Amino acid sequence: MAIVSTTELSDRLGATLYARLTDRINGSVADNVVGQRSIDEAEAEIESYLARRFTTPIDLAADPGFETIIKARTLDLAEHRLWQGSPFVSDVPTRVEMLRTTALRWLESVASGVVRLPTETPIAHSGDNPDTPRYRSAPRTLTQAELDGL
Repeated sequence: MAIVSTTELSDRLGATLYARLTDRINGSVADNVVGQRSIDEAEAEIESYLARRFTTPIDLAADPGFETIIKARTLDLAEHRLWQGSPFVSDVPTRVEMLRTTALRWLESVASGVVRLPTETPIAHSGDNPDTPRYRSAPRTLTQAELDGL
């Protein structure tokens, strides 16, 4: 889906913090492979939520407003993964935990149809339309054959 790049993640964190969180050896040299892995995992998580309602991958170029919010949520999740995986930090900061929690709540709301995406162009829905009523009738208690002769 390629929502964000390692450059965007580095810009968000700042070069020093990005290097500290991505370098698994001494915490001083940025490792874009680790940064890209955290982005890939975040994007896969986002797609798993969006796929419940929409056909994925979603074309982000179709609507800049939608692209902006998805990029922000991807960076939130990728940043959390870097903090969580770094051997040089003991705890994920509360601010980063809150960003992750907020991102996951928002994604759940989008997936369930509570939140409408800020897009002007229609997004292709998956085969499962959450706006369609779902029901299942109970099996018949008595059939026509059982009623014959009454």
